[in-house]
Amino acid sequence: MERIVGLEKERRFCKHGFDHGLNVARVAYSYILEKGEVILPKEIVYAAAFLHDIGRWVEYQTGEDHAEVSARLALPLLEASGFSSEDIQVILRGIREHRRHPEDNLTLLGEALALADDWARDCRHCSAQTLCYKFNYAMKQIMY
Repeated sequence: MERIVGLEKERRFCKHGFDHGLNVARVAYSYILEKGEVILPKEIVYAAAFLHDIGRWVEYQTGEDHAEVSARLALPLLEASGFSSEDIQVILRGIREHRRHPEDNLTLLGEALALADDWARDCRHCSAQTLCYKFNYAMKQIMY
């Protein structure tokens, strides 16, 4: 996270530090609860949300997709944290899917992370709206 903070110090757009991870976790978990179909344990959703961008620093330095890098970097952390191999696979797949479009037949966790990654941003008050490729007018309608 320190590397990401350092590399994003001058970034005009949303940053990808701890606050972003926490916001994504909250929104993703709320989304899953509200869908009501399948309930994923809070620990799985939060682990995936906190780890979904940890590979950003590699992407900034090499251009490699940060979703893949994040999944790779997350694996030993999840193992050391005592997650089961089944839970680890769910988390890693969600991390890999978080950059894809929610309609791309994603897992529930991947869909929740993909949506939350955008919905957790405070675009309504951002001075870089006109320059941001992620911003669209519907984001002004989101109430936090």
